[in-house]
Amino acid sequence: MSYDLTDDAEITPSPGVPGISAAQLRLARRWALALVALVLLVLSLWWVRAVYTDWLWFDRLGLLSVYTKLLILKAWLFLGGALAAAAFLSGNMYLAVRFSRGPSTRILKDDVVRSLRALIFGTAGLTVLIAAPIFGAVASGRWETFLLYFNRAPFNATDPQFGLDISFYVVTLRLLNFIQGWTMGLLIVTIVTCLALYSSRYGLRGLGLVLAPRMMKHAAVMGLLLMLSIAAGHALDVYELVLSGKGVVFGATYTDVHARIPVLWLLTSIGILGAVGFGVSNYFGGLRLMAGAFSLWVIVVLLADLAYPALFQRFQVEPDEFTRELPYILRNLEATRAAYQLELVDPVPYPATGTLDALALRDNRATLDNIRLWDPQPLLDAYNQLQFMELYYRFLDLDSDRYVVDGRLRQVLVGARELDSQNLPPDAQNWVNRKLQYTHGYGVSMSPTTGFSPGEGRPQYFLQDIPIRGEFPVSRPELYYSESPANFTIVNSTMPEVNPSAGFQHYDGAGGISLDSALRRLAYAWQFSDINILLTDQVTSDSRIQYRRQIRERVGAIAPFLELDADPYPVLDGEGRIWWLQDTYTATDRYPYSARLDGELNYIRNSVKVAVDAYNGEVHFYVLDPEDPLLRMYRKAFPDLFEDLEAMPQDLQDHMRYPVRLFSAQARTYLRYHVTDPQVFFNQAEQWAIPLETRFGKRGVEVTPSYLVLQMPEEEKEEFVLMVPFSPAGEKKNLVGWMVARSDPPHYGRLLGFQVPSDPQIDGPSQVEARIENDQRISQQFTLWEGAGSQIIRGQLLVIPVAGAIIYVEPLYLQSEGLAFPELKKVILADAGNVVMADDIEQGLAMLVGDKPAPPESSDSTPAVDGETPPGLEELDRIGEAVSGLDAAVDELEEALESLRETLGGTTK
Repeated sequence: MSYDLTDDAEITPSPGVPGISAAQLRLARRWALALVALVLLVLSLWWVRAVYTDWLWFDRLGLLSVYTKLLILKAWLFLGGALAAAAFLSGNMYLAVRFSRGPSTRILKDDVVRSLRALIFGTAGLTVLIAAPIFGAVASGRWETFLLYFNRAPFNATDPQFGLDISFYVVTLRLLNFIQGWTMGLLIVTIVTCLALYSSRYGLRGLGLVLAPRMMKHAAVMGLLLMLSIAAGHALDVYELVLSGKGVVFGATYTDVHARIPVLWLLTSIGILGAVGFGVSNYFGGLRLMAGAFSLWVIVVLLADLAYPALFQRFQVEPDEFTRELPYILRNLEATRAAYQLELVDPVPYPATGTLDALALRDNRATLDNIRLWDPQPLLDAYNQLQFMELYYRFLDLDSDRYVVDGRLRQVLVGARELDSQNLPPDAQNWVNRKLQYTHGYGVSMSPTTGFSPGEGRPQYFLQDIPIRGEFPVSRPELYYSESPANFTIVNSTMPEVNPSAGFQHYDGAGGISLDSALRRLAYAWQFSDINILLTDQVTSDSRIQYRRQIRERVGAIAPFLELDADPYPVLDGEGRIWWLQDTYTATDRYPYSARLDGELNYIRNSVKVAVDAYNGEVHFYVLDPEDPLLRMYRKAFPDLFEDLEAMPQDLQDHMRYPVRLFSAQARTYLRYHVTDPQVFFNQAEQWAIPLETRFGKRGVEVTPSYLVLQMPEEEKEEFVLMVPFSPAGEKKNLVGWMVARSDPPHYGRLLGFQVPSDPQIDGPSQVEARIENDQRISQQFTLWEGAGSQIIRGQLLVIPVAGAIIYVEPLYLQSEGLAFPELKKVILADAGNVVMADDIEQGLAMLVGDKPAPPESSDSTPAVDGETPPGLEELDRIGEAVSGLDAAVDELEEALESLRETLGGTTK
């Protein structure tokens, strides 16, 4: 006797078809079920372990509400997405099995029939078990989209095309796009799965695939849903046009509004019409109507969506492009300047006609005394030779900041002495050393950016060595949390921890998770794949495990919705404790009509400053810009996470810096969007560029923003600023201006856009670099140094505005070819007419001033340092003496070079 696969029809057996072993099918089914059960068990235990350890970690930081809200949201999205996908897939697969019943031509025994039926249903169930969690994970992965939607807040600004609040594009449209894409993906997977099921069922019956009436109905419904999802996609694409980058400016342009929008609405209508065609195909037309409905949509896409806009652009727009695009250029200008806060840039004319003389030097001592000579990279190399103190320490980077020393604001470079246990000798690379004894870095070193030892060219220090000594007390130098990508450590074990100033010690802070139970030790042994945590006798109930110790990793785990600056920096507070300040950003690429920067974002705010205790690991999120719409949404979602800026200690507020990433984004956008006239903007006649310089042995390097101490116009004292110069785009390399971001209160965040006149032109950084290389005396000195087993490191070329004049300063370092140990040897200074190389800033300024006499001191001249008397005649006499001896020194140098030429046979350049 033979049966179809569902035991509902007796048929005549067909000879010659081989049988299938029922025992083999049952065995395969059992192994498949066992494997699925094992995988589900492992995944469940892994998820429980991850939840448990994260629960402990967030609870220790007092931020459990943040974790639970994210956990619940992700869990609901996963479950909702998985269940919806499972129900839809299961329902359609059930219909496919039901509609594919029929007689079989194969000779199958009873037990084989049952086994094949079980195999088919098992395969279908396995498909659901695999696909449903994937769709659930995709939904869970878009948790931030749902979070913003549930906590949406208005931007209080509308797009000019559709009159909708910006939040619609940043939040709502983003969610609708996800739902439409997720639904279409589920439909496609379901259609493919059902087709495969139909084919396999018919194949096992020994028949070719035939579209029976019930299958036609099923296909019609699925086609109807697919065409509706396609139509929804076209409707959403209408609103996506304000985020288009295909036109002359970012956003919907003339062709988008007058050609693409009508076409997209037409495609939406065609999609709906196609859905209707699939729906009525059951009653007349059948498969032909289905194919015709889908073909109509394909034809309209090819002709209307691709060809028509291109032809419209070529024949309607390009012959009179500016007139057509004028309204959209204005939209782009307004939106871009708002998204990057460029409307807050105060234009400041800088005449650049001042003369550098002795009086200018005297009245601008505050700026001149803070001209930065040490670049972070050369000083970092010097620190790693002079200040590491122990093999297991190193400096990862140096950060610019400012401190008040002896009543004066001084720019400094600060470096944290990080733990690097990998530098221990090989025989000391054991688990006890790496996890229990060498647990933390130690202290900071701090150098003024202007100071170096005469002759040797080594840095001077405000803080140095171990034990730490210097200008500031350091009461808690241990760095358990830092920039180093160190893995976990266990503190308060029976093994004392290495402390370079006290020999050994035990941790007495509150950082880390207590390992006071076997369950916790087991959980963390699993998390870090380290069985020693569970087996060691050194861990007691008082021991604590510290992980996520890297600042960016720690902050990112707490607030994954914030973008993090790449460079957290250490700050020493008034009590001698070390903190890390981490800048964070809210950003999006969905701000209508705003130009995207490098294709990544078109809206950015530095709305939150994060402070992390280097000893205890406490994390505080301080709100800097409470009006930021994105931050208002996150703050609504996590009210316990954020604190007002007033809660930040004042000695940390004093060290806030305007972040480089935000400033770079604004400066790069400002290159083109400093222009507000649409005709000039369209012609790109006044587009600027970031100048190029020679730095660290590389030519053609873009000038990077620099932290400097300068005195702003109409201000009485110097302040800490971030600055970058500009040159014209194209072949001309003169200086056209620069942008400054202020960091000191009460002017924090204020942007200034300085512009210099075009007549007379002022040399830009690239031109000054060329002048340096063209100077005969300087180039000869370069040649002498390069041939003595050493290499010249040319530091960053700084643009220093002083008393209406422009001074360029470039430090020179010498470094052995075999060891990264640079020494500061010379300083090059340039103004409008001269380029000089000197031993220090004072000598270089004297050489630039030359024999220009100092005008009589006026009663209202600005002192160099707030509250101090300007330098008197003694200082001017010293400058004069330096100048008077300059000619003799130059003559001696020329004689020495001439003698060297004769010795080398005239080969010296």
